[in-house]
Parts: sequence; C-alpha cells; structure tokens
Amino acid sequence: MTSSRRTLIFQWLTAALAFVPLLLFAYLGQFSRMMSDDYCQIARGQEMGAWGYMIYKLNTWAGSYANWLFKGAMAPLDTLLPRIMPTIIIILWLAGLSWLVFQGLAPLKIGAPRRPLAAAAAALAVAASINAFYSPQSFYWYAASAHYTLPLALLAMYMALALWVQARLSLWAVIAGGLLCFISAGASEIFVVFQLTLLALCLLISFALGPSRRRSYALAFGVGWLATLIGLAIQLSSPGIYRRTDVDAEQLGQPIRAIPTLLSETLRLTFEAIGHPPAFAGFVMLMGVGLLVMLIQGKPQPLPRASKPVRLVLPALWLCLVFQLLWLPMLWGHASDNPQFFGRFSRGYMTVVTLNIAFSLSFLVLLWQRRRIQATLQKQERGLLFFCNALLLTALVLFALTQFRSVHYRAATYLFTSFLMFLGLFFWQLSSLVSTPLARRFGFLTFFACAIAVICMAAMIGAALFGRGFVTARILAPGAHLLVLSGLIWGAYAGYLIKSCSLLSQAGRTWLKLLKRGS
Repeated sequence: MTSSRRTLIFQWLTAALAFVPLLLFAYLGQFSRMMSDDYCQIARGQEMGAWGYMIYKLNTWAGSYANWLFKGAMAPLDTLLPRIMPTIIIILWLAGLSWLVFQGLAPLKIGAPRRPLAAAAAALAVAASINAFYSPQSFYWYAASAHYTLPLALLAMYMALALWVQARLSLWAVIAGGLLCFISAGASEIFVVFQLTLLALCLLISFALGPSRRRSYALAFGVGWLATLIGLAIQLSSPGIYRRTDVDAEQLGQPIRAIPTLLSETLRLTFEAIGHPPAFAGFVMLMGVGLLVMLIQGKPQPLPRASKPVRLVLPALWLCLVFQLLWLPMLWGHASDNPQFFGRFSRGYMTVVTLNIAFSLSFLVLLWQRRRIQATLQKQERGLLFFCNALLLTALVLFALTQFRSVHYRAATYLFTSFLMFLGLFFWQLSSLVSTPLARRFGFLTFFACAIAVICMAAMIGAALFGRGFVTARILAPGAHLLVLSGLIWGAYAGYLIKSCSLLSQAGRTWLKLLKRGS
C-alpha cells in the first residue's frame, strides 16, 4: 500500500468520527412514535394515495403540495414511518450538504482531498444544526420534520448545484436547480418564505461579485427564486388555506394584520431567537472546523512583511463603542421574572451588565489613546499580535458565558452579538493588512453570513404572525441551520487572514507544530 493511499484511508477514518453524533440522532429517532396529526395524515394517505391526498389537502387545509405528496407516498409504511424519518432526513441532508461544502472548498485551493473534509464538515454541520433546533419536534415529530427539516436537504443540493453551475454553465443544471427549488418550496407555507428570502439575498450578493461570476450566479439564483415564487403562488391560491386560517384563528388567536404591531412582535421574537445557546454553540464549533481546515491545508500567498503599517481601524472602534452604548437602555431596563428571589438582576444578568460597562470604557480608552497605542504597535510588531489575541480570547470568554442557560434571552443575545462584534474587529484589523481582491470578497460574504440568517428568521416569524397557525419555536429550524452553517464561513475567513498576514506567520507556524504534535 502506497503512502498516499494510507494517508487517504487515515483521513477517511478520521472524518468518520464526525458521523458519530449523527448515528446517535438516528438511534434516538428509533424511539419516535405517531402522535397528534400523524394518525390522520398516514391514514388518509393510505386511503387516497399520494396524488389524491395532495389534491384533498390543497382543497381542504393547506397549499404545501410537496409535503402532502410526500406524506401520501410514504403512508404505506404506517407506524414504521416516524421511526425511520429521522434517518431519512439525515441521509438526504448529509448528501446535499457534503456536495455543497465540496463545491465551496474549490475556490480556497485546499491541498488535501476535499471529499473527506467535505463529508466531515457536513456531518458536523448537520449534527450541530439538529442540536440547535429551538424545538425537538422540528426533527423527531414526523408531521413537523417533513414540513421544516426535510426540505433543507433539497435546498442544500440546490445551493451546491448553483456553485457547480458557476464553473460549468449548463442549461440542464439550471433547470434541475429550479425543479429542486420548486419541490422544496412546496414543503410548507413558512419554508417557502424562508427560501424566497434566502434566494433573494443570494441574488443580491451575486450582483456584487466580479463580471465573470455575476452572470452564472444571477442565472442560477434567479431561476431558483422564480421557481420558489411559483410555489408560493400555488400555495396562496389553494382553496384550503382560507379554511385553515379560520380554524387557526379560533385556536391560536387572530392573525396580526396591523403593520406596526407585526413589525414590533417580529423584532421581539427574532431578538429572542438570536441568543439561543445551542445555536451559538454550533456556530462556534463549525467556526473552529473552518479555522483548522484553513490553518492546516489552506494555501493563500503571504504578503511582504513591510506591505502596510500597523494601525488601529478607527471606524471599527467607533462601531464597537456605538454598539455597546445602544445596548445600555435595553440591558438596564430589564426586570427579573422573580424579583423576590433574584432582585432586579439575577447573577447571570448582572454579569453581562458589568461586561457592557467594561467594554464601553475599554473602547473609549482605545479611541482616546488611539494614536499612542498605534505608535506602540508600529514600533513593536508583536504588539498587534497581542492585541488580536486579546480580542480573540475575549470573544471566547463571551462564548463561554452564553452557554449558561439561566441567562436571560436579552443577556444571551447581547453576549452572542458581542462575540460577533469582537471577531469582526479581529477580522477587520487583520484585513487592513491583507488587502487582496479575494480577501475583500471573502470578508464581504463573512460579515453578511449571520445577517442573512437573522433576516431569514425574521421573515419566517413575520409570516407566521401574519398568518398564525404556526408554532414559532418549531418553524425556526431552517434559521438555526443557517446560523450554525455560517460559522464555517467565519472560521475559513479567520484562517485565511491568519495565513495571509505576514505579521502572524510565526504564530501560525507555531500553532501548526502544536497541532501536528498533538495528532
């Protein structure tokens, strides 16, 4: 056996460790049982068949055509269906996401075989996303998982196909992508809103790319967006959706039609969702995966040592200070759920209030003494390394604090967004030394990755409130997945900047030696 073959086998065996959490989730799924809507959906699917059941549901209840067609086709499996559904979702989701990560690694010029890396990263992303769901019903309840989780696999396949089209402009591939979008759009009324928002944002980003890529991406995302729009039109025109609205109004309360109330409630619920500790934990884990992959295998070209002087980025410091000040009224306006026991602030909440004061004072000092600190950094190059490492350490401490489940959602959201702010400052500081076209495009995508996830969450919550009939915690599975998956992009960008910045090349070589020694 050759050395390269042994290395490849070792890489696949190492990647196989990432599948262990998925095997656990699939095993736990064996204990799922029929409940609530499952009984009538499986029974009617067996009685009417796939096509007849879809037509019946379109006329009497809801317009999610692909969901009812799938449930009608799977109904003959009877009571076995809830137990195997988690495994079906994992297999399809893993296949689509592996292909997506494999396509995404191509522009980064990864030296090692991309297949084991893509499979491992996709497996960890699926596991982290399942753990990050706001409700376990999104994965383990058959009726809900077919609505909100299964279409994520088709959407991942479509996104991978869109990246594939960029290199090989194929009409058949574009048509296949549109068909995938049309099928996934028919999963539920809420998922089509998520997909429509996501593809619209991807279409806008494609116009910010270079002329050579703009055409292919705009074509792929444009066709997918139009197919999703057709799916939305079919659902809105189905006769049964009006009957469902009336029934849901009796059970869940009247839909919110007043725009000011709708906006305020959407912002409130989105704000609560951002600080979800399991979603944030998945984000950081995948960020570590992307960082390690780039540090070990990424090969960006280092810049000359004297390419740019070391300086503190003034707009970034002002942005961080303004961010901390904007949080003051919201943090200090908090009232405890149990004032007799906790007082106004619990211990966990008081921690973040104290951190907010400390961060505000720190950025004031940095702005006040910016010239003196910058002069010190320029004289001693290791000063910037210390500065960046201090920011990174602060971010890791913030992440650790978010994992306390007793922290109020406002405090958790503050810690999460502060974590991203500190990482953003770290990236911004390094990108001022690494000004290449790839760094600019990569940075643009990185800073918008989490924003896209939050915007898609807000779109789903707003649609749910406008239509009622949807449990908010259950519908946010796609948003949690996007938030977790964006960690890969942040980690890859951090690794790219560290390896491209000549000032940190010595630290990078030290980290690589430690990693190789540990392995």
